[in-house]
Amino acid sequence: MKKTLISILFCLAISSCFAQINIYDASTIPAALKENAHTIKREEKINFEVKDIDYAKLTIHQVYTVLDAEGEYILNFKEYSDEFKKLEDAEIKVFDANGKQVNRYKMKEMKSIATGDGLVVDGKLYFFQVSAPAYPITVQFDYQFKYKGTLNYPDYRIQMPEQSVEYSNYTVTVPADLDLKFKAQHIALTPSIVSSGKNKIYTWEVKNLSSIPYEEGAVSYENSYPAILLSPNKFSMDGNQGDLSTWKNFGFWYSTLSKDCSNMSDETKSSLKEMVKDAKNDKEKIKILYSYLQNNFRYVSIQLGIGGFKPFDANFVDKKKYGDCKALANYMQSILSSVGIISYPALINAQYNKQPVDPAFPHNSFNHVILCVPANKDTTWLECTSTSTEAGVLGSFTENRNALLITPEGGVLVATPKSKPSENTFNLTSKINLKPDASGESESVLETKGEYKEEILENVMNEKKDDQKEYLVAKLGFLQPDEFELSNSNDNNFAKTSFSLKIEKVPEFTAGSKMFLNPRIYKIWNYTLPSTEKRTKSYYCPFPFIKTDTTVYQLPENYTVDNLPKARDTKFEYGSFRTNYVYDEKANTITSIAFLELSHNVIPAEKFAEARKFFSNVIEEYTEKIVVKKK
Repeated sequence: MKKTLISILFCLAISSCFAQINIYDASTIPAALKENAHTIKREEKINFEVKDIDYAKLTIHQVYTVLDAEGEYILNFKEYSDEFKKLEDAEIKVFDANGKQVNRYKMKEMKSIATGDGLVVDGKLYFFQVSAPAYPITVQFDYQFKYKGTLNYPDYRIQMPEQSVEYSNYTVTVPADLDLKFKAQHIALTPSIVSSGKNKIYTWEVKNLSSIPYEEGAVSYENSYPAILLSPNKFSMDGNQGDLSTWKNFGFWYSTLSKDCSNMSDETKSSLKEMVKDAKNDKEKIKILYSYLQNNFRYVSIQLGIGGFKPFDANFVDKKKYGDCKALANYMQSILSSVGIISYPALINAQYNKQPVDPAFPHNSFNHVILCVPANKDTTWLECTSTSTEAGVLGSFTENRNALLITPEGGVLVATPKSKPSENTFNLTSKINLKPDASGESESVLETKGEYKEEILENVMNEKKDDQKEYLVAKLGFLQPDEFELSNSNDNNFAKTSFSLKIEKVPEFTAGSKMFLNPRIYKIWNYTLPSTEKRTKSYYCPFPFIKTDTTVYQLPENYTVDNLPKARDTKFEYGSFRTNYVYDEKANTITSIAFLELSHNVIPAEKFAEARKFFSNVIEEYTEKIVVKKK
């Protein structure tokens, strides 16, 4: 009987061993999880333990199988470390398709670079690229962080696009008197919550989640996929305790950080007052001082101070002539105050495809600071990091968001304005002198405003000539020039760029005595929207816009028109495209006119197919040809 019992127990133990899946062996992945997936999250265990209001630990264990080269981003380990969130240790193990360990890397073998834009050392970026001689390949990441400051609880990012999840678990232990807030995003998942002494323990767990398709052009990653957002009620950063239970309280905490940062010398104040002495009203004063900021100070990306929140004081910025977003916003606030104008910094989540923060869920989702000058009817918003944006214009980087206005009475969520097509314009006029040998010379004048103006001034005019040529040809779709010259002038409203091109061959092709010319010497639109059979997410274009083009072909003396494309008038709910062609027999010129407008930059999923067809028609129009022939 005893031997029989032992045999049974032994058999059960053997069965249990065989029943346990080897997560390092790629062949054990369920077939259903491989469908439409490039990576599989085999196992994830995350533990976040809040020890006190200013101290916490985060331990992460992850095992991923990468099925093919499209999932190789998983093999790139990259983590930031600074004084408030310090990477304590890290280890990577690598397994082949059969689950055999083939490599192991410790933290000392990883590369690191200092962060801080070269001006200050604010932390380190640790990174390591695991090589993949073949697929599938499995990697295990184990690493730990120590938090000296608890403003930012790590969110639970459950799933990435084209990734299946076999098993994932996130546990948060927090003192009951501090507690936390959480919000589920794109997943119906509630935690188990238990009490253990003075702590509360939250646990989220998921199993066997199928792959989610990637949709190009959707809202930013952190707003697109399954996640649990976590946020403290009370926190501390560098000894500065705060409250994030309400937006008002969070704003009050931020305002206390910068209360002593507005100091400026009497000499500077006198100079500023002299600068605006002839201004007729506050609007003129704002424009004058904003222009002074743009022309004399430069933006640097550095994250100094308390968790990237406390700015350099105004006197420091005044002397050094640089600062990051919060420092420049604080300086602009200070110089406005010196001439009697009240303004407030505003925290905002910047990037064209970000969603507004949730008014009902106070959470530090901010990554940028702008400035607001309130008025009863005409509030002025200022982007203090830009050298070319007009006063009062934000653009899609920060438009249509909920900005947290930092007032002496606390934080107030305020909607930023939505940009209009007329604020982002691209108007090109070109005259091409076409020669009998099919070569030509063109003179063009480009007037840009808003986002286009920023692109021209900051990304084109300051570049080397080869890079300028690359922009003309690759980005705008101009014909390849043999020679070209660019010159530029601008004011607060628009930038005016003039350029001349010498082109060896203007026509797309020639046949006998005929030349086949494109409607214009560049493509007014050259991007094909992605193909998605079942679009579920809105598509984000960078910004709404208006583009116009007037192209005049001066024909050789012995040439005349043979055929002109038909005029077009194409529309969909969020855009319109019109063209027209005119031949002036007396001047022997052909004038091509085009107008393209996108009225809204966020296109709902149900309208995406119409938008894709619309822009495909715009691209197709460029394939039509103006035909000229010898007389």
